[in-house]
Amino acid sequence: MSVYRKLQQHLDKYPVGFPETETAVEIEILKSFFSPLEAGIVLCLSITPNSIFRILVRYRLMWEKRITFTELRKSLEKLYMEGSIIKSSNGKYSLAFLAIGMFEFHVDDLTPKLMKLMHSYFEEGFGNEFFRGGIPQLRTSPHLKALSPEYKVDTYDNIRQFVSNWDDKIGVANCVCKQGEKELGKSCKQVTDFEICLFFGESPYIERDRGRYISKTECLGILERSERDGLVIQPGNTLKPFCICLCCGCCCGVLTSAKKRKDPSSLFATNYAADFNKDLCINCGICISRCQMDAFSKSDGTIIFSSNKCIGCGLCVTTCPVGAVKLKKKKKPVRPPLSIELLYLKILAQKSSKYEFTKSLIKLALGMRL
Repeated sequence: MSVYRKLQQHLDKYPVGFPETETAVEIEILKSFFSPLEAGIVLCLSITPNSIFRILVRYRLMWEKRITFTELRKSLEKLYMEGSIIKSSNGKYSLAFLAIGMFEFHVDDLTPKLMKLMHSYFEEGFGNEFFRGGIPQLRTSPHLKALSPEYKVDTYDNIRQFVSNWDDKIGVANCVCKQGEKELGKSCKQVTDFEICLFFGESPYIERDRGRYISKTECLGILERSERDGLVIQPGNTLKPFCICLCCGCCCGVLTSAKKRKDPSSLFATNYAADFNKDLCINCGICISRCQMDAFSKSDGTIIFSSNKCIGCGLCVTTCPVGAVKLKKKKKPVRPPLSIELLYLKILAQKSSKYEFTKSLIKLALGMRL
């Protein structure tokens, strides 16, 4: 078995897996990120951070090959700076998922070849993995302009309030999806400025020179423009989001993949949904161009609303000239996990049997590989 197949199987054990496909496109993706030697090193990593010394011991036991501490540290640092693995603040290293992870970390370093491979992999296997379990890595928060005054907005859905109260660093980077589609000759229909992906706290994007820190004022300005430009607000699915993606229906891998499925709305963590009043509608069609999920269409000159495609972003509401669309809060709100660690544990619990999940917890607590 090749080192790349072993790595694929290793990555597939984690919360957001790396499934095998008939065409082996996943192996080509791994080859684009790792040399054979690097793939062997990454096989020694876990999603819990490990010290270089621990990785060194694991490598020597696994491969029975000689590698020095200095050589290993150099390789790990190279992989980190390229965006293929993660390094914690205390200098320990861990695996990155394909998405959200390796793919996003390669922003500003994309190629048409990688983008074609990613498209193929989403179609053949990774799309099912990404949406499996019903606990997404991102959630949808509404544009506040779309909400009626009678609704009390939960703190985790009030993104402007979250940003205003944030007391750590805020950064911005280029949108990897929009940048990737441009590599394939497909221009975004919504925006020309790709510097719209927001992140919170210390970030490797800065160390890799693939982003910059910004003020709260600039961050709030980006969020304000996102409503004008017709972008969906998708923060990380935690109480305090680690990132905020501003997404369009023509480039975003999450939205474009979801739109191909039977019941797209069920794939998103969202607390709101559009309520369409056809009697008020004047069939102007503005909602069709605003909706990034194709929930609105026109037949024989009449607007049709497909509620199973609505993810509650509110873009249709903010520009309806006659108020024919309102945003209503769902009866059972979905509260996001407290932290990113709990998010991925919930995803893993959905993916595994109770026995396998318990065994995985013990291994992760001991800093072991799954």
